[in-house]
Amino acid sequence: MWKNTLMIAVVAVAAYLVGVESAKSRGKNYEDLRHQVERLWLSPDAKKARRRMGKQAKQAAKQARKSLLGS
Repeated sequence: MWKNTLMIAVVAVAAYLVGVESAKSRGKNYEDLRHQVERLWLSPDAKKARRRMGKQAKQAAKQARKSLLGS
């Protein structure tokens, strides 16, 4: 058990270090990604889609509640 835990810890640390190095090498791409996400969030089409999905989720929850409770 001790060996398994140690092996998982070593793999986790190695993955973290590789992730940090790749994030450093990307540099400016983080800002590009942030702007893309912001543009997507503020897009009128995306707002409509989120609103539509919210309504569909509300209806699905209502139907599920109805089917579980019986009426």
